[in-house]
Amino acid sequence: MSFFDELDSGLTARELALVRDTERFCTEVLAPRLAQARSRGEPCERTVIAQWAALGMLGLQVPEEGGGFGASFLCKVRIAQTMAGHGFAAAFCLNNMQGMATRLWRHGSAVQKERLLPGLLSGRLIGAPAMSEPTAGSDLTQLRSQAVRTEGGWLLDGSKAWVSNGAIANLLMVLARTTAADGSQAIAGFLVEPEAGKAFAATPHELPGAMEFRLAEIRFAQHFVPDWALIHAPGEAFRASMEAINAARVHVAAMCTGSLHAALCTAVAYCGLRTAFGQPLLAHQGLQWALAEVAARLEAANALVVKAARRIDAGTCGPELAASAKKIAVQTATEGIEQCIRAMGAVGATAPSGLVALASEVRLAAFADGSTEMLNDRIGRGLAAAYPSALARGEQQGAQQP
Repeated sequence: MSFFDELDSGLTARELALVRDTERFCTEVLAPRLAQARSRGEPCERTVIAQWAALGMLGLQVPEEGGGFGASFLCKVRIAQTMAGHGFAAAFCLNNMQGMATRLWRHGSAVQKERLLPGLLSGRLIGAPAMSEPTAGSDLTQLRSQAVRTEGGWLLDGSKAWVSNGAIANLLMVLARTTAADGSQAIAGFLVEPEAGKAFAATPHELPGAMEFRLAEIRFAQHFVPDWALIHAPGEAFRASMEAINAARVHVAAMCTGSLHAALCTAVAYCGLRTAFGQPLLAHQGLQWALAEVAARLEAANALVVKAARRIDAGTCGPELAASAKKIAVQTATEGIEQCIRAMGAVGATAPSGLVALASEVRLAAFADGSTEMLNDRIGRGLAAAYPSALARGEQQGAQQP
């Protein structure tokens, strides 16, 4: 069986065709462009976004009536795995753009869809969620950005940090705190076009080895946002963001397993051809067992990803499962890719192998959509409900009987 068979078995014929299109795009466009960009020490040129958009992939989960494919979440993570085998950061950012189009379709007004959806689907608009702040990451209750009511809209003040594609984005989905007339506060969501005014600034974050994320800090100072651009009313944005976080964590987990799968294939191929002491490296028990450990952990992590992805499509994926999938996948990938590099020796550390680039990018997955510590907290808070004792189960059954 192929590593991807379990995911592929849940896809329709049309979704499988989209996966094949992705594989061709990665081989013919993404992989060579990434190699060139890495050799220059720069992010990939933006023409890659236009070529990805031309395939219709930025509308992957937007229904056909909205100009997309209406694909399942299972298809989304399968495509993300394929792309992440060539570049984790590129996969993350391109799929973030696709996620913005999906979110606009699901939550946007008719006016918002008419004005913005065509641009997102074509790649003319580079969409980016902007939630984290310099002093507020996973804990959205600590957001300090403020949106104050004014005639015809809102005035936005504050900073957003670690915005993927933030260095090139021209459409942001910004969370900000609002204050009602009675003094109560609530979080709202706004669709913000930075180029619509001058009251903003974007400063790229310098991340050696991970420039493809195009991360940036974005600052707003009395930036006007019109009424029509309110996508989540005060009090609704926090809940909507929490609902989306499960899918985001499973998405990151899938990309981690995709990157490790590619690294392991590269290491196995090299060690099968390279000889030492009269036999292939892969025939030496010590190295063979080291890669076998990577393979076993990869299969286990991928099984958790598949389970969580199926639950996302069914609407039954709890926060503990999503957190577990991301936690295990990130740890497995970061440790596994390093082992693959060591197995290949000095060759594994060279640019042509691609493994060092994958390792540099995947390490940041530990912070995206919830740090490992936050995931442990999420899993820990659900332990009593997920793993009740036999005595507790008996008491519950007894209480249900007349």
